[in-house]
Amino acid sequence: MALFRRKKIEEPVVEEEAPLRLPGAPADDVNGRRALEAHRDFLVSTVKPLTPFGLSIGDALGLELCEDVPAPADVPHLTTAAIDGFAFDSAATTRAGNPYPVHLQIDRRPPRPVVQGTAVSVRAGAELPEGTDCVVGPEVLDEEGKVAVDEPVPAWSGCRLAGSDFASGEIISAEGSHLNPGRIALLAAAGIDKVLARPRPRVVVLGTGGGEGSDGESVPVLDATAQIVAAAARNTGSHVWVVDAADAGTDELRETLTDQLIRADLVLATSDRMVATEPDPVGTLLPELGATDFCQLAMTPGSFQGFGLVGPELVPVMVLPPGPGAALASFHAFARPVLNRLAGGAPRSWEIAAEAGSLVVEASDLTRFVPVRLEERNGRFIASRAGHGDPARLADLAMSDALAVIPAGLSIGVGDDITCWSLGRS
Repeated sequence: MALFRRKKIEEPVVEEEAPLRLPGAPADDVNGRRALEAHRDFLVSTVKPLTPFGLSIGDALGLELCEDVPAPADVPHLTTAAIDGFAFDSAATTRAGNPYPVHLQIDRRPPRPVVQGTAVSVRAGAELPEGTDCVVGPEVLDEEGKVAVDEPVPAWSGCRLAGSDFASGEIISAEGSHLNPGRIALLAAAGIDKVLARPRPRVVVLGTGGGEGSDGESVPVLDATAQIVAAAARNTGSHVWVVDAADAGTDELRETLTDQLIRADLVLATSDRMVATEPDPVGTLLPELGATDFCQLAMTPGSFQGFGLVGPELVPVMVLPPGPGAALASFHAFARPVLNRLAGGAPRSWEIAAEAGSLVVEASDLTRFVPVRLEERNGRFIASRAGHGDPARLADLAMSDALAVIPAGLSIGVGDDITCWSLGRS
């Protein structure tokens, strides 16, 4: 029998650290849900516009200029003919019509400068020949093949003067403007081939759940949710990569996600897993990688939303709800405004004002999204249900042009004004 009883050593209790929460999240309502607009504004506030850098004008279409661009020289550089026709010295027509027309011989091999009293053939856009200061159209030819002028021609008539668009040093494209094809042509005409612009956002769509065919074996089904989100992201002009992480274990998924942070300005995690009891794999992993925010939204479909800032560069990662319809609605509600912020805050061009056609919706306490077709009548869009108007039905999404946004507490009847989010015309 032991003389002394050995003292029991108790194992220290290790408390799990609470997940790091993003500060400034909006408050929930009495039902534990967050308003769509409040959540959107919160997410947008967590990101900053991308840092601008020098881009060729060919790569900068649609991007925001981040500095004023002055003309390095007059635009156009030279005085050119504005029309096809004949150029000559206007002084030769001073006495035209007093009382007879002035006839000018066309010089087919003109000297430099052009001899006064003769005309030369020119094309629109061509440099005005030396010794000439006006251009008239081909209708002035007489039966003898000479230029017949019935009245004096003003100097520089029919010409596009050097510097008439912009003088040297004048701002030809202002900071904050977005480059359209016309502005790009203007920059090219001014001799500018590179601008300081905000780059296109880089988006990684991380698909974590493809499906199986009807027989469960021989007909694999692609991850429809990842594909619809990637297509929507490409429609914003972003650079998009789809990464398949279906059936990845926790360690493999962590490695895949962290690897993508190198090239991503935004990561969108999607899933086709529609079973409510199955946790989202990225949502489960995200709290160990950075500060997060998970919430329920007062919207349908897509009420569950997850968000985090991950890695040294605090790359935003959005966990979209499972299923194509819910993920698509969430993309337009939250990811697209975030991409808009990254790109510098371009006008919200995806929002379309429309009138309800065959679209009657009863009031609800949730914001809802209805797939619709848009028809233009008398300069106004008319929205009608696409199929059954059910965002959970891929057939309805496939034939839709937009998602009609039905705010909480609002009923919609024929003729009412509604806001639609464009999906691209089908």
